[in-house]
Amino acid sequence: MSSVSGSRDPVKFMESRKGKVNLYLEKYFDEIYSEVKDREMSKIVDLLRTYTVRGGKRVRPILVAAGYQFFGGKSDDIYGAAISIEISQSFFLIHDDIMDRSDLRRGFRSFHREIEELIGNVRDREHIAESLAIVGGDLAVDYSFDAILRSGIDDERKLKAVRELVDIIKITGYGEGLDVYSGTGYRLTTSDLIRLHLRKTAKYTIEGPLIMGARIAGNDDPLWDLKAYGSLVGIAFQLHDDVIGLFGTEKEIGKPPKSDVNEGKQTLLMIEAMKRSDPADRDFIWKTLTSGNVSDNDFEKLKRIVEDTGSLDYSRWLINRFIELGKEKLSRVDGDPEVKDFLRWFADYLVSRKN
Repeated sequence: MSSVSGSRDPVKFMESRKGKVNLYLEKYFDEIYSEVKDREMSKIVDLLRTYTVRGGKRVRPILVAAGYQFFGGKSDDIYGAAISIEISQSFFLIHDDIMDRSDLRRGFRSFHREIEELIGNVRDREHIAESLAIVGGDLAVDYSFDAILRSGIDDERKLKAVRELVDIIKITGYGEGLDVYSGTGYRLTTSDLIRLHLRKTAKYTIEGPLIMGARIAGNDDPLWDLKAYGSLVGIAFQLHDDVIGLFGTEKEIGKPPKSDVNEGKQTLLMIEAMKRSDPADRDFIWKTLTSGNVSDNDFEKLKRIVEDTGSLDYSRWLINRFIELGKEKLSRVDGDPEVKDFLRWFADYLVSRKN
């Protein structure tokens, strides 16, 4: 077994682990694809492989490897288990795009739209494509657990990894449900939104991967401070994502800039803008969010209100506050100094990125 390589340069730290994640993903999907016996399903599995391998920063599996090294793990076998979280992300994204009726993901067609292209002009094409995409997402869940079971880590650590992945998927599922419920017409408060982000984003993006890596390394302590780092940085990550989603370009966010507004997402930017607006602008924001098809003029007006009310400035302040609190929590955790340096840098990186 080769050892996990190190570098005190955080960018090199991330890139070297990303390369290994990609290698293990390719290897895993090659094995799975060779085992598929049905010609029809081999097409879906091949699409799932392409969908998973072609995009993403590999943040989550990199954090699994980081959590593992943080507490003394040294074997590259960690990557065989770490890819589980990347494969499970495909499940979340595939189903999320169906729920949000999104046509694009990471600048490519969303998975159900890829299947529409695959099946051609058949009767009830959209429904069949969405149904097959749901199947593809279900397979991704199975593959995420299967990847752990096929990895080179010992059985006791496999069980710990599986338990953590169960918790990650369960909590994120609760968050997905809260997100869908938010579209039924009730207005979220800021505390409602933070609770949603804790469940839907922070658990499976930062906290869960780090804790999975720690458990595989053999650390069974509560790790409250590391969990708090993951939760705080994970919330900041999502709040920053919402800023990009409103003010970024299509190239930066990988989908049309009006997507979040057309989906009626009650981001912190919207919640705070409504709180700070006069009645006329407050009604305009709510009607725009519930219209489902905002015009270019109304979209620009909405952005101006968000800026003029101070909602954008408040969001940026809160993002930075969560990052600083997260780094304070991290400072209390004893572990590999290289990983600690990386996680400190990583928190700032997440909220300075453009996509």
